[in-house]
Amino acid sequence: MSDHASSMLWLGVSVILFITACAAANLSSQLGSALELRSQREEQSEGRISRTIEVETPQRIKGTQVIQTIRMNLQEGISVQVDGLEYDVYSEPFEPDVSTLDASSIYAIYPQRNGNGDITSVRFEKLGED
Repeated sequence: MSDHASSMLWLGVSVILFITACAAANLSSQLGSALELRSQREEQSEGRISRTIEVETPQRIKGTQVIQTIRMNLQEGISVQVDGLEYDVYSEPFEPDVSTLDASSIYAIYPQRNGNGDITSVRFEKLGED
């Protein structure tokens, strides 16, 4: 084989290897971005799942915590309902009338959420005395 033919063969092999390396790098980049997108979707999905599970199991809290929760939620614009009595965002947020609540009672808390998982209102039901 002549020098010219040998050089052309090496050039052809080099070009093929270069094109293959570029294609592999491009494929690797696309694969990395696809994996990143999938992991972000899974994280968002897991957040929705945990919030949904959280809604189904009511927590039990004391009456004093209910009073504090009413004040905090009203300041953030979230309506609160306790045993049918509505404390909405138009109530006085810093000093709502909580005189009818029994601080020594135990209450179950039921947060209501919108489609994004944000709390829109909170409902409390009295379970009994502590």
